[in-house]
Amino acid sequence: MRRYFLVQMAVEGFRGINNNGDPLTLKFKPDCINSVYANNGVGKTSIFEALQFAIYGKIPRLTALQGAEQGDSYIINRFHPGKKATIELKLRPDDGSADVTVLVTRDASGFRAISSPSGHPRHEHLLRSLQEDFVLVDYKTFAGFIDNTALLRGRSFSALIGLSQYSNLRQAIEGANNTATLRNDLGIKVLNVNIETYSAGVADAKRKIIEAYEALTGHTIDKPDDRATLEATVTNVLTEIGSLKEVMTGRTVTDFDHKAAVAALENSSDSANRLKLQKMQEDRTAVRELSFSEEHAFQLTALEAAAKERDEALAKVGHADLLSLLKGAATALGTPAWPHDDICPVCDLPQDQSLKVRLENKIAAYDAVKELEAELAKLCLGCSAIEMLSKLESAAALAVPIEEHIAVGLLKSAKSGHVKTDDIAQVKARIETLTALRDEKVATLESDINSLEPSLPPSVAAAARAIENAKTFRDELATLDQVGVKLAEAQRAMAKIDRWVKFIKAADKSFADAENKLSGERLTEIETSYKALFPMIMRGGPDLKPHLSRAEKSENIDLSLSDFHGETGVNARAVLSEGYRNAVAASIFLSAAVKHSRPPRFMVLDDITSSFDGGHQYNLMNVLLRDLRFGAHTDGIQFVLLSHDSALEKYFDRLGGTKEWHHQKLQGMPPTGAVQTSANGADRLKTRAIDLLSQGSVDIGAPLVRQYLEYKLGYIISKLEIPVPPDYATRPDSRTLSTYFNAITRATTLYDKAGECVLDVAQKAAVKQTHATSIIANCIAHYETSAGQPFTAHMLLGLIQDIDAYADNFKQNDPNNPGQRIFYRRLDKLHA
Repeated sequence: MRRYFLVQMAVEGFRGINNNGDPLTLKFKPDCINSVYANNGVGKTSIFEALQFAIYGKIPRLTALQGAEQGDSYIINRFHPGKKATIELKLRPDDGSADVTVLVTRDASGFRAISSPSGHPRHEHLLRSLQEDFVLVDYKTFAGFIDNTALLRGRSFSALIGLSQYSNLRQAIEGANNTATLRNDLGIKVLNVNIETYSAGVADAKRKIIEAYEALTGHTIDKPDDRATLEATVTNVLTEIGSLKEVMTGRTVTDFDHKAAVAALENSSDSANRLKLQKMQEDRTAVRELSFSEEHAFQLTALEAAAKERDEALAKVGHADLLSLLKGAATALGTPAWPHDDICPVCDLPQDQSLKVRLENKIAAYDAVKELEAELAKLCLGCSAIEMLSKLESAAALAVPIEEHIAVGLLKSAKSGHVKTDDIAQVKARIETLTALRDEKVATLESDINSLEPSLPPSVAAAARAIENAKTFRDELATLDQVGVKLAEAQRAMAKIDRWVKFIKAADKSFADAENKLSGERLTEIETSYKALFPMIMRGGPDLKPHLSRAEKSENIDLSLSDFHGETGVNARAVLSEGYRNAVAASIFLSAAVKHSRPPRFMVLDDITSSFDGGHQYNLMNVLLRDLRFGAHTDGIQFVLLSHDSALEKYFDRLGGTKEWHHQKLQGMPPTGAVQTSANGADRLKTRAIDLLSQGSVDIGAPLVRQYLEYKLGYIISKLEIPVPPDYATRPDSRTLSTYFNAITRATTLYDKAGECVLDVAQKAAVKQTHATSIIANCIAHYETSAGQPFTAHMLLGLIQDIDAYADNFKQNDPNNPGQRIFYRRLDKLHA
């Protein structure tokens, strides 16, 4: 597989890097340790975040901000006149093919564009291929690996060893196989209720068909399966009734015209009594249909169970008002406002486990309550028992006062998503009351019908009963067909779900077993390496023998110590100091990165040595240089170190000129001014400043002049090995221009008085008086005391000349190149 080194990046208009028209350019060597040093606030973090944005399309620190804080609005440098961020990465394939350049931009509207000036056809895919956990590592990543829970550590480790896609897929499969997810997403509970409801509906329709058939024909049957025979028999019975013969001509019971049959019967009998009997029979039929069946009882039981489950879940999480508090605490965790994960931001008490995980679980529990609430509402809206209650309350024959109706209010609550358990309990009691009232009404109607029928001819009474039974037979046949179709659909859906559940459970187990096995093999592959690296980094201390172990049936990875002062199996997180914890993390990350074979063949480390003491810092640097670097190791990778540690700066400076180490230092005045590197050279700063000042851009050019002066003075001190006070060496942040000038002037005076200064008389005088006086008057007074008048472009251009003239005082004619001038070797030594 083709892999890539990072050989150059150029940044403009991004975060703290303004550099309008002159991008900050950093060059990296594949076979070197590449170090970049910067004082705090000079742009080091912006470089790391530029890589995050280019590769991942986001900056985690800004993404973690709350919506109201508008984190995305801080991606573009707020002082860049073009309001556009530009990041260009140059990648070098390790197979010798041509370099690839990828350009990432973001405009003021927030649009992120990716292109390839070098013409790479799949530049977006290339950036995605660089999204590996070991590529961009900062101190927080190291610390988090140790402090994470075993599950999160396991997932993070999977990404380190190139199994992130497998881990993500496993999480997705586990999520799909989650019981609650299956029940809620697939609607299993509702579907089960519907199947029971439709089954009860089919049974009820069959019962009514049998009753109507027996009343019409006088024959007893067990089940209405032979529909054709049943329909033919009922049709013959109706045809043989004299008053219905004409109505039934060309018809069967399935298209029986009830109204026409009633009208025909009225024309052949006592109209007044017949109409009265007909009305009573219709009322009896209508009221009888309002029956409470097993179907309704099952649905009410399901409602009560769902309400109970919702209430129990709600009792576990507490009042809904607590949710906003939990979410607020979760949002604050991991931010500068509250970086701790083991101390509660509300009560300020220490926690025995990851607070982030606990909060996520709590919030997830509230989400579960919401899902149960929605499920309960859905059951209510589809509940035929509540629909039956509504019909009972609305039945004219029962004359229930409207103020006593409860079904309408319950359905309204269900539509809003809030159903009270007490309301569900009232439904059952109310149905029982109204069912008893219905039974009384049916009994009354039966009595009245029985009293009226003798006053009519027997044939008329029999015909009236036959008409009503025929209507019931016809309607229930239609109901049986409709409900039967719904039952079949629900059963097919459930069968499909059952097949899916069976499949996903088997897939979950198979994939988990395979992922566990593969992860275990990868873990074994790097075990020797990380166990060897740890004592090299913590040389001089005890070899605690860190050990990673993967759980057999989960993604959990435990980190223990095999030899903690003679004890075995000791929890590393519980006993290790911060420096040792990060040394363990460094050993694991570096071993995994070198073992990795994915596209990125570089690793950017941002201030990872913050918790190490000086000796262990150098041990780590030596391990990178001698054992892991590409160039020293055939399977090694390229390292880019970002640091603001002044102790490491000296180390970087000492090695920076060797063939194994490439060092750069950031200088500048972000976020308003430009940021450049020492490797870019003073001439570039000078040329850029002159161009801007010549255009009249004093505000942008003035900071570059200050940088040019600082660079020149620092170069003179370094080149001529001029002695400096302790603060200059140990406190880079406290250096001022006066510090530079005073060190140079005092050293010159000291060597002069000792009779060893190699500067000629004119140079000495210029250093002590002429040019130094001009520079101090024009620059130091302005920058350090804010005294004096604002600079003009001409004044600043003159100041650049003064700076060059001042530096020339420390030069001699090059003995090897006549006509060229070079810096003295030291204040007391010429170049021979």
